[in-house]
Amino acid sequence: MVRIPISAARDVADRYGYDQVVIYARRCHDSPEPHGEHLTTYGRTREHCGVAARMGDVMKKFMGWEV
Repeated sequence: MVRIPISAARDVADRYGYDQVVIYARRCHDSPEPHGEHLTTYGRTREHCGVAARMGDVMKKFMGWEV
């Protein structure tokens, strides 16, 4: 499983015209490894970065991750 870089989220923002991007990805059912979840956030400005990070934190809490 490879982490999704912030640059990939920035590419989505640039290509599709978004200010905030949150990417949540899962790799399931590989036994025994690698499997797991990954979250990447991006915001076009410092303010948007903060909002995207807070959205990511909400998702992490929902998924039961340590925040």
